[in-house]
Amino acid sequence: MAGIAGWLDQERDLRGRQLTVAELGAGVAARGRKGAGSWLGEHIALVQRTHDPDPSQSQPATTVGPDGSALVVAVGDGTSAATVLRAWERWGESLAEHLDGAFAFALWDERKKALVLGRDRFGIKPLSYFPTPGGVVFASETAAVAAHPLVTPEIDATGIGAVLSQIRSPGTGVLRGMLEVPPGHTVTFTPRGRTVRRYWALRARPHELDRAATIARVRELLEDSIGREADGTDPAVLLSGGLDSSVLTGLVAASTGRAPRTFTVLFGDTAAAVPDRPYAEEVVRMWHCDHREITVRPGELLDPVTLAEVLAAKDQPTPFGDKNTTPYLFSGYVARHVPVVLSGEAADALFGGHDGAVEEGRVLTSFPWIERSRRFGMPYGIGTGLIDPALLRAVDIEGHLERTFREALDEVPHLPGDKPVDRLARQIDHLHMTRLLEQAVPHSERLGAAAGLDIRFPFADHRLYDLLYNVPAAEKSFEGREKSLLRAVGRDLVPASVLTRAKVPYPITYDPEYKAGLVRRLRDLLADGSAPVRPLVDLAGVRRVIDDPASLDRGGWLGRADAEMILQLDAWLRRLRVHVRL
Repeated sequence: MAGIAGWLDQERDLRGRQLTVAELGAGVAARGRKGAGSWLGEHIALVQRTHDPDPSQSQPATTVGPDGSALVVAVGDGTSAATVLRAWERWGESLAEHLDGAFAFALWDERKKALVLGRDRFGIKPLSYFPTPGGVVFASETAAVAAHPLVTPEIDATGIGAVLSQIRSPGTGVLRGMLEVPPGHTVTFTPRGRTVRRYWALRARPHELDRAATIARVRELLEDSIGREADGTDPAVLLSGGLDSSVLTGLVAASTGRAPRTFTVLFGDTAAAVPDRPYAEEVVRMWHCDHREITVRPGELLDPVTLAEVLAAKDQPTPFGDKNTTPYLFSGYVARHVPVVLSGEAADALFGGHDGAVEEGRVLTSFPWIERSRRFGMPYGIGTGLIDPALLRAVDIEGHLERTFREALDEVPHLPGDKPVDRLARQIDHLHMTRLLEQAVPHSERLGAAAGLDIRFPFADHRLYDLLYNVPAAEKSFEGREKSLLRAVGRDLVPASVLTRAKVPYPITYDPEYKAGLVRRLRDLLADGSAPVRPLVDLAGVRRVIDDPASLDRGGWLGRADAEMILQLDAWLRRLRVHVRL
């Protein structure tokens, strides 16, 4: 894992700004705690941090031309600096389309006075930036950018709507003026200005393979992706016992000829009602895996230091609470045994697992996950139940959802002859990939990186997405249920019980101690008159929860999500010293 940061400034000589540059680099320490290196030119500074203690692995790669001009690359994971350098020298601004997997990089070409920021096709590796009068400040972490002296961290109505709904336009941040390199794009800064270039997007094209050939092609692409992601490592898999991770385990064993090391998280008797453990055990027996079970205790989920580290890793508040803390702790335990592990994340978006079989005649009225939350009485998504209703109206969160939904829908590519059901399937797939995927794959990547674990995602392969985006809806659910193609791929790779089990969400703890801890934290928040989140919160609603903790059990964990959101939002506002501007 690695983190990058940098500062381009045509108005200052940065060779004398070592302290500011060092502080900028310290802001990405969550992605690299063991090694740090930097390169300073007259108007450009690049910083790279890694989890590798070898100093040579932390230093940005540099080549110097005959005229003395420098070409410098800092890599924030996923590819080598040497590969980026070669790609730039050969293909110039189209270099990113020749890179595979998850990556983020910053490249400075002194001869052209060009700074190029690049990000992978799915946005798995983070990279944010803030334009300044003299250039730009950028980093893997928005907190690092927000701490720069030229940046005043502010959040306005648009940003609050994005935080609360967990939905924003690609390329935008939640802080005012903060931007991201959009997934599948490069952003180039020169004295002439800024150029944003898309190098990859899903395309609609006819699907010409029959079912058997499609299944064979999917398996071929998965095996190739696994081979690239596991290259040079001792194969290891995060095994939940669900379909995705179980098929991944089988594919690793079958394609590499080696049983992978596997890891499963447990909660004792305090987890969700549907246990994964028996299914994981069947997979382990089938492939003779070297298996470890790791138990997360409720008390660990309440440790204030852990909570602060998780917020730093996520880089913005979410309503998911222990769904964040558990994988962070789990990743830390796994990192003691292996440095690299494969995950089955992204399979749901790839194989149509989020919404099940596509229904004839359905018309989307909003994002599919917002439609689901509305059926549970949450009109704006998960975690907004303790936000002041007047604030929700003031920021027009309903309008924010409508605008971002219509914007996202307009991006969906179709074929002129698509059947209505296939148009709907494309909409659902595209919305999940471009607006929800960051709550899954980058979520796991960030938490793993902060814990010292390099998590890789073989299902997040653009060739697979190019193929499956164009498979007709009926062929994705030919068994009458979701993920028929993946079940067909895995028929000889997993036990029958795994093939037929129902999809279940990531497990959570139901330990009374955890709920009591939430109530204590809410009581402390209510008692703190200086808490920055207070103007945004329904204080009467918080008092009702404190008086009736059973309300946190609404919808299993949905009531808890309301409390988690305001607690994380308060901690985030404090950590970044964010000014709320409404």
